[in-house]
Amino acid sequence: MKHGADVAAFERAFADRVGARYAIAMSNGTVTMEVALRALHVGAGELVKTTPLTMAATSIAILNAGAAIQYIDVDILTWLMKLPPEKSLYATHGSVPVSLFGLHYPTRPYHWIDDAAQTLRPHGQGLFTSYSLQRSKILNTGEGGVLVTNDEALAMRARSIGSLGYSMRVDQPRIDPAVLKSPTYARHHQRVSLNARMNDLTAREGLRQLAQAEALMAIRQECAALYRTAFADFEDIAIPQHVPDGWTHDYWAYAVALVNPQQWETLATAISTHGGERPYAAWRLTFDEPAFKYQMAGSGTCSNARFLQPRLMVFQTNSLGSAAVNAKAVRTALHELRR
Repeated sequence: MKHGADVAAFERAFADRVGARYAIAMSNGTVTMEVALRALHVGAGELVKTTPLTMAATSIAILNAGAAIQYIDVDILTWLMKLPPEKSLYATHGSVPVSLFGLHYPTRPYHWIDDAAQTLRPHGQGLFTSYSLQRSKILNTGEGGVLVTNDEALAMRARSIGSLGYSMRVDQPRIDPAVLKSPTYARHHQRVSLNARMNDLTAREGLRQLAQAEALMAIRQECAALYRTAFADFEDIAIPQHVPDGWTHDYWAYAVALVNPQQWETLATAISTHGGERPYAAWRLTFDEPAFKYQMAGSGTCSNARFLQPRLMVFQTNSLGSAAVNAKAVRTALHELRR
């Protein structure tokens, strides 16, 4: 089989799945965002807006591209980066919103990248959508990422930037060895760039996962329903992530915010004691991590994000059997906590 054929097949299938014209498969879902920013010529002197309430990979990609970050606070109910008024100054500048825990962010044309690592959402209105195939994600190839766009020029730049700067066709994940061997092919590298290409072995697993996508998505929804039932009638203790009317949630994880953050450890321990899996805490706010403290300038206090972070309790939704056990333990622990 021709080198890169599986990657090409996976890219076509993935693009079809999310309703995009072009897909570029890469080695992970962090480098996809860096490549997208570089393809947009975002670099030194640029300010990119994003949320501090997510995994630090989003910020890492922005900084690796050479740009600076302005952190935007989150909505207190959806926990997603606040939507600005359409005609505000903020709305005219590039941003990288995150579809946190699988809740689809309502993308806008001025968004440079939709960080959709925690969803399998359709490509939105932004210039790029970035997906992760890391082992915890809905599609799991162990590691990997996909960048999609409807813009051919952007897709071609992203392809080149992620492929050592080679000049390549938009639908060409590998350079033809016959071309490389030709003495007339004298201009291999058009730019100093990254080596972020996906390999055929990973792409084959990606194709297998795509064929199961509907079933994998259904499992996430069923797990979320179990947790929703377990937390029902306990909103004096924990409040789930709000899903506004008309919005979609893929439930990469099921998360709640505790009313009293001092109860986090007590509830987590009780869940484990009753046979459940200990839940995850939310990521520390990115700008509170030692490596990112200098990024707070101009970002304000992000008071909602700071209020929510110590309260968030996160449950995995990748196994229906585990979720059933966990949900039962959650319900028992909640009853104990209420006594």
